[in-house]
Amino acid sequence: MTSWRTPSEPKAAFLLGIVFFLAAAASVSFARFDGGVAYVWGAAGLLLARLATLPVRRWALPLFWCGIACVLEIGAVGIGWRAIPALTPVLLLEPVVAALLLRRVLGRGLDIETVRGMIWFIGLAGIVAPFVSGIFAAAVVSIFVGAPYWSNFVHWFVAHGLGAVLVTPVAAAVINPDWLQRLSRWKRKDLVANGSLMLAVTATAFFVFYQKPAPILFLPLLPMVLATVRGGRLAAIASTVIVGSIGAILTAHGRGPINLMPGSIGEKSLLLQGFIACSVLLVLPVASLLTQRRIIAERWRESDARYRTIADSLSDAIIDVGPDGTVRYASSAIAGMTGLSSGAVMGSNARDFVFAEDQPLLALAYRQALEAPGQAVIVQYRGARDTGVGRRWFEASIRAVTADGESLGVVGSIRDISDRKNLELSLTREARLDPLTGLANRRAFVEHLERLCMANGAALPNGRHGSLAILDLDHFKAINDRYGHPVGDQVLQAIAAEAMRFCRAHDLVARIGGEEFCVIFGGATMADAEAAGNRLRRAIRSLRIPLDNGLSISVTASIGLAEIVPAMPALEILKHADAALYEAKRQGRDRLRIAA
Repeated sequence: MTSWRTPSEPKAAFLLGIVFFLAAAASVSFARFDGGVAYVWGAAGLLLARLATLPVRRWALPLFWCGIACVLEIGAVGIGWRAIPALTPVLLLEPVVAALLLRRVLGRGLDIETVRGMIWFIGLAGIVAPFVSGIFAAAVVSIFVGAPYWSNFVHWFVAHGLGAVLVTPVAAAVINPDWLQRLSRWKRKDLVANGSLMLAVTATAFFVFYQKPAPILFLPLLPMVLATVRGGRLAAIASTVIVGSIGAILTAHGRGPINLMPGSIGEKSLLLQGFIACSVLLVLPVASLLTQRRIIAERWRESDARYRTIADSLSDAIIDVGPDGTVRYASSAIAGMTGLSSGAVMGSNARDFVFAEDQPLLALAYRQALEAPGQAVIVQYRGARDTGVGRRWFEASIRAVTADGESLGVVGSIRDISDRKNLELSLTREARLDPLTGLANRRAFVEHLERLCMANGAALPNGRHGSLAILDLDHFKAINDRYGHPVGDQVLQAIAAEAMRFCRAHDLVARIGGEEFCVIFGGATMADAEAAGNRLRRAIRSLRIPLDNGLSISVTASIGLAEIVPAMPALEILKHADAALYEAKRQGRDRLRIAA
């Protein structure tokens, strides 16, 4: 890679002093028309460009050598040696004031790559600093030359303001070696395209300033803007230099539309500088905007590449969903969750990957995320429909994306929680089942009874809430004592199986205690429940439970029956059924009684 070397600081300051002297001497020699101040002044822009690139503590060398240049210029070609003590500080004051103000406002000396920086540069370097220095300079010139104060002030202010706006950006680009590096990065097609545009700028400028009859100063602006759009700030500065140089040379030879204007040659030179300054103010902000957009685009590409790399390296799938539900981006992990590649997922609607019964749940979470930007909303759903992966559980954490208060959709991370969910469901089932018989346990039974008591009758079978039967095995303790608990467990399992055989789809059989069972006859009348209970009781009495020794045993059961009354507490209904069971036991067992 080519290494661009810059001269050492003392050498750079000395070279700056020489260029400063040549620019100042040329301005005074060729653009001082009425014995007062020069109508063209770009030397201050040279010094300002240098001061803007250095911290204040390193300003001494550039100011020293430019001060020497001022002394030589004032004494040799200016208003005389006597004016040196008064005019030298004024000439140095202007770039110093501009550099200090820019540093204070912008935090650095010069920023012409942003629109904000350009506006402050024009205001401070092109207006404020020349105004301040012009107050003193006009007084010095009036004292030593005798020229009118106000005309010299106006000429100084205009010439120095235009000179700063014209020269400083060019000088800053030359001082900064980055332009050489930018030029070295241009490809062959860039060199050809930008070179062709520079030729177009040159040809147009020569045509406009060589001909005299037509006032067509606007014509060079088109190729200048095109060159700026194609080549950026470097092309903008180059086209300004080309137009300014050609315009100055041909105008000095009496050619071009500037000479159509009435006025002195000094006034015409100011008019030419004004035109070039307007060109600068047109193309440099365009270049600044393009530079900002390029920087933003590069940062966006870097951010997007980094985001995609990180997203694709995660086991969780990352998706970006638009306001209409369209998937705008999906990381590679989505393939393991949906059976489809990320490319196939993008462009689809997010709800296509969610089971229909869970889509309202996900839509609610989506709305909640949009209503609370910055907060994550977590939702669990079943997905991977019609992809061959099968029914899976997923957990999504979604967060709204907003810009300037406008919703741009949501970004979510999705993980497969099927194993965890299946374990949770398994544990939930186990917590609600009796491990010996596989029936619902007391907890599940009470919860079901409570829901039934509070339910709307219209939503129940036959519009009725149903009946509750409590079944207790007669003399079960004797079986345990005679045959042992393993046989007792075998009896309980047989009774549970027989009860389940008598159950309908909307009935519930539960084991709520040692040898105590409950049956909820959903939607049944008391008469129907009584008949079903007696059939079950007779079936249990007829049941023969085989033992390992080839023998068998039989048991009987007593049943208490109570109606499920709407809005009555579940435990109260259970108490009524239990009282009926006690009555059946008291009256001799193996019978069914109805609660009073």
